[in-house]
Amino acid sequence: MVADSASGLPIPSVARHLENRNSTRKAGGGEGISDLAAPLTDPAPATAPQATAPQATAPQATAPAATVAPHKAQSAPEPADVRATALKAEAQQTFCGVPEMDGGWQLFEPPPRIKECKVSDADRAKLVEHLDNIFDDESLNGTRVAFLPYDVAYLTSLVIPILESEPMLITDVPMGITVVGDLHGQLHDLHRVFAAEERDGKKGWENMKYLFLGDYVDRGRQSLEILMCLFSLKCLYPDRIFLLRGNHEFITTNSKYGFPTELWDRYEEETARFLYSQLNATFCYLSVCAIVGNQYFCAHGGIALSGMTRRHWKGILKPYLQSQDDVVVHDTIWSDPAGGLRGSTFNVERYTSHYYGLDLLAVALHSMECKLLIRAHSMLNSGYDFLGNLCISIFTATGMKIKDQRAGVMGIFKKNNGAIAVIDDNGKVRMSILPIDLERVAWDRKLKRMDANHFEFEMIRAKLSEEMPKFIEIRLMTRKERRSMRSPSMVTIWERDSSRI
Repeated sequence: MVADSASGLPIPSVARHLENRNSTRKAGGGEGISDLAAPLTDPAPATAPQATAPQATAPQATAPAATVAPHKAQSAPEPADVRATALKAEAQQTFCGVPEMDGGWQLFEPPPRIKECKVSDADRAKLVEHLDNIFDDESLNGTRVAFLPYDVAYLTSLVIPILESEPMLITDVPMGITVVGDLHGQLHDLHRVFAAEERDGKKGWENMKYLFLGDYVDRGRQSLEILMCLFSLKCLYPDRIFLLRGNHEFITTNSKYGFPTELWDRYEEETARFLYSQLNATFCYLSVCAIVGNQYFCAHGGIALSGMTRRHWKGILKPYLQSQDDVVVHDTIWSDPAGGLRGSTFNVERYTSHYYGLDLLAVALHSMECKLLIRAHSMLNSGYDFLGNLCISIFTATGMKIKDQRAGVMGIFKKNNGAIAVIDDNGKVRMSILPIDLERVAWDRKLKRMDANHFEFEMIRAKLSEEMPKFIEIRLMTRKERRSMRSPSMVTIWERDSSRI
């Protein structure tokens, strides 16, 4: 630090730089590039030897003194305590005035995801009982399981910590897995998926790993059975069952397509509202995408136009409430591919997000260090579709009424088959078809007419649209609230509703 010749106090480095530049101007040298590029910090500790050899530094010190002294004489020197305080503050600061943290900066590493079942023996037995009731013959024929409201709420409290431990992008999903598309409340299709892997007296989920791409609720009659099944399996086999989030796992979507109507038809209004809020709060902890075998990028919709890197996905945290909060999440869930398109355009079919072409898909897969996209989200006649060598679309629910694109403007509506994608241990992908059962489709239509009628559905949807701002502010449960799930007020509601069931 250089000392002031008038006061004897040290001069800050910035002031010394300005004074040297002014002296160069007065000497006629001008302000060149070398002056602007001069460092603002003090010289390295090499200044100490200069003090021991005054005969070498005297010529350098006399030149600035002749020009600085008249300038400093025009203003009174600052008090010594003010200069000392400023120098002390300068010494404590590092870059842009930010004080240095104790121990330096550290990279954030999220806790590892839960890979082992940690439920108690009593809870394990209860979860197995749920699975037995769900896949009972009567339930597979369309009879709704009479779940106690307490059991539904308690299961959400068990599965939320497991889902919360998984990042938004799960990067360590292994090979040897079955990828399942949209289910939309059709329990019999989920049973067919599991039944295909039953052997040696074991259930399908004991022999095969499964990755579900979302859209578990709406349209079908047994959305609650599918949620109870998948949540129970996730608690029992955290490292074999992977659940992603679709566009129908957002409250802004499932409030319009039948999920609340199913709950209102099962329970009293007060209990139905509570369970609807709890289940939507659980959806906020679902992951959005996964990478299988470090090669296959799996998501519900597709890709975003920017931000498609593994590093960017690490910065998106849970719980995640609305899809519009981040454009990367929104487009990954809502977008659709278009084979003849170059670039992107607005998605006029869904009134949100975009269509993307193969060129953008190739760029996104390269950024994600993957070679293939496996997605759902689109109803298909055959249950699956290929787009170039970069994209596979699957749709698992059967019997959906969709338009045949080859039938011209008027269109002919068909019932679709379902499909799943099976990835073996070597990374080879094969498609497995679920043929449509026309008798089952007719039976489901008959059961739907016995459920809540159209007027009741419109009335429930009107109520939800009025109270949507309150529902959007979902009570995302903290750990303390999860531990207090057995509060007397809640038990009273559940016991009163269980008498109705």
